[in-house]
Amino acid sequence: MSGGPRTTVVMLILAACAAGALCRLWSPAGPDAAVEMRAQELVRVSGGQPILVLVEKQGARRLGIPVTRAEEALIESALQGARGLGNTALEALGGRVLRASIDGAASAREFRGHLAVGRGGAELRLETSAGEALSVALQAGASIVADAALLDEAGVTLEELRGRSAHSVRAEIGPAPVLGI
Repeated sequence: MSGGPRTTVVMLILAACAAGALCRLWSPAGPDAAVEMRAQELVRVSGGQPILVLVEKQGARRLGIPVTRAEEALIESALQGARGLGNTALEALGGRVLRASIDGAASAREFRGHLAVGRGGAELRLETSAGEALSVALQAGASIVADAALLDEAGVTLEELRGRSAHSVRAEIGPAPVLGI
């Protein structure tokens, strides 16, 4: 059989697929795409609630994520460069933390999150609280993404987040208490 029309059609289809893939790579992300974020700081708002402030890498919107005091301690140490035991154990088993994603709000004070972990070519998404996902991802140096619609809905300016009674946690961090002493 000579290559004739069949080969030409196959080549045209492959070329069209390649052109479509390139166009998709170069086109801007859709409105529902995840927005890459970075941890900016920990603050406390009225009542002492710790909030991790995430800021867009390519923008100015901020997202305040309430965290527990335990998550606050892990996040603060991660922001200072410490790596956690969980991340070290995961790497020893051949896995790694790929990213933390903030997907939605479970309530007015709690955000839903996922932690993506990988081993080899496999990826596993673990559903968890946003604070847990963020503390593990920060310790691992993994990326953080937020749902674009959530950021549009819950994003705030720095002035709105700080308010009058918020202050930086870094300024008040002292040595950790040992057995209540």
